[in-house]
Amino acid sequence: MLTFPLHRVSQRLWRAVPTLGNQLLPTRCLLCTTPLGGELLCPDCVHHLPYLDTHHCVQCALPLDSAAERCGQCLQQPPGFEHAVVPFRYAFPLDALIHNFKHKHQLAAGRALGQCLAAHIEHHYDEHPELTWPELIVPVPLHWSRRLARGYNQSDLLARQLQRALDIPVATRVCRRVRRTSTQQGLSRRQRLHNLHSAFRINPSTLAAVKGKCVALLDDVITTGSTARVVSQVLLGAGAAEVHLWALARTPEPDRRDPAQHPEA
Repeated sequence: MLTFPLHRVSQRLWRAVPTLGNQLLPTRCLLCTTPLGGELLCPDCVHHLPYLDTHHCVQCALPLDSAAERCGQCLQQPPGFEHAVVPFRYAFPLDALIHNFKHKHQLAAGRALGQCLAAHIEHHYDEHPELTWPELIVPVPLHWSRRLARGYNQSDLLARQLQRALDIPVATRVCRRVRRTSTQQGLSRRQRLHNLHSAFRINPSTLAAVKGKCVALLDDVITTGSTARVVSQVLLGAGAAEVHLWALARTPEPDRRDPAQHPEA
């Protein structure tokens, strides 16, 4: 089981939060409204974010009740991605930050989330040198119609922040969502996989960018991992040597009767 000290991570996250112009642009914490000198989250709020505890599947980050290394689903049907790097549980107040970023155009929340994710990724790979550092970041694509309605793909914006922080190139055109699927909310894992069948396709002109590389597949929230399973298989089929899954947060295995456990697509 891969572990990390939460207090050290929260300190690193806090050091990563300041943005360009901190001395010139006073702000308030996005969560508690404490006056700040340009930062987006105060150190106390960063420290109390809902970190994913040590008992989770190393492959898909599903929270577990035991100290097992992998969940039953990953043991029975291993996904294409080798490893997941996810700092948080999808819980209050992080869920509000993600919702505001995705659906209320609060890009400051997206910047704060991206800074936290970059700091966690750097710490994680430093603590586990046996892992291969990805050479390319591929954000999970939105269908063009959904992107047009929203105005942006939140995973693309997160990827650009990680590119600057980690010096890893981003490829937003490697994978395309060629079929608009119905909402995943309330569906079982099997239904989600069926819903996503043939929804993603590799752009043939970008095959050289993927071939032989360790690729980080970036999403905002992992619910059942169905999207990541499908896209990672598409990337491996295009010649990627290895796929790691990066995300902001992981939900517990959702109860289909409880819509609150299903982040919106």
